[in-house]
Amino acid sequence: MNFALELLDDASGRVAVIWLALIVLAAVALGALALPAGVRRPRQIMTWLAESAAQRRADRERRAVQAHETIRYADEIAVAAQGSAATAERRREECQQAQAEVERVWTAWQAADARLERARRAAAYATPQSPPSPREGTERAQALRRTAQAAYRRGDLSDTQLLDALTHRNGWDPALHPVEQELALARAVAAHRFTAYQNALEAEEAAWRAADVATAAVRTLRHEAAIARAQADVVRETTPVTRRTERATVTVRIPRQANPPAPTPQEVRRELPSWAQPTAGRPQIAAIR
Repeated sequence: MNFALELLDDASGRVAVIWLALIVLAAVALGALALPAGVRRPRQIMTWLAESAAQRRADRERRAVQAHETIRYADEIAVAAQGSAATAERRREECQQAQAEVERVWTAWQAADARLERARRAAAYATPQSPPSPREGTERAQALRRTAQAAYRRGDLSDTQLLDALTHRNGWDPALHPVEQELALARAVAAHRFTAYQNALEAEEAAWRAADVATAAVRTLRHEAAIARAQADVVRETTPVTRRTERATVTVRIPRQANPPAPTPQEVRRELPSWAQPTAGRPQIAAIR
């Protein structure tokens, strides 16, 4: 009886060894089947493992470079968004200055037009038609020069108009009666102020267009910066980035906000302060009377 039990124990041990050997052989066979086609020898297996490791390192390096570029782009677009905001603020200040200039030249034009009306009423009365004496002609020429120079210093005449007055061209006649000379001067001043007003209107419109473009650029860059920031946050969480790269990257945060649609000029003007609103409704003077 004891002999039979010992024999059975010896047989169980051999069976276990046989099963273990079969399992090992099956694992080796499965591993060989999992290898790529043509890779069967030990040297080929080592080469394949080395190439796989090199490929994984290359993939990690490539992902690290892409992560660095994503973070760098997010930082740069954030800086660009802040710069565009500063530019838009300067454009708004320029709009304010342009509007103030329009108001100033409009007031000057109104004053010049009022003086022209008074000169017309004064010239409506008959003036002596007799030719002036030589002395009187000299005095009239001197008076014309003094009044023209004084008007130029006040900004009522342009350089060309002053030159015409001093050289007695384009309607500037020193032989005219003082009342008629005053009317000619008033006409010239009104024409100059009207031209300045028209130029100020064009400058104001150009300032508004520049402000609209700058405000649209701010919204576009902020939208792009929000997308880039979200991508950079995902990269920081999923991709290992070296500390040196993190220290070299200067991160500029901008406030989170919803992605706004592209603004229209009317929407841009509605959100500007009251001083920057366009001067709509100001009368346009067609010509000098």
